[in-house]
Amino acid sequence: MASMINSPETVQRLRDNLLETVDGLKEQLSRTESAMETVAKDWKDPQFQKYNEEFTEDKEKIPPLCNDIEDFEKEVLYPLQKIMEEYLDL
Repeated sequence: MASMINSPETVQRLRDNLLETVDGLKEQLSRTESAMETVAKDWKDPQFQKYNEEFTEDKEKIPPLCNDIEDFEKEVLYPLQKIMEEYLDL
């Protein structure tokens, strides 16, 4: 059963978690890219080349996803949090 966010603190925690997730995705992508580049220097078999090409295609999807998450945090959740804070101050 879905639950409803009912406090500014809960929204803040969600915003923080989303931003931590974005940072984690970016960091993991950077580490994976570095590892792939290192391996690609020595490993020339066709299976690795195929995997590397697929990884290259997939890694292009991560930055737009991160941007979407950051936009949602900034454009939806932050304003929601502010509305809740104003409402609860009444």
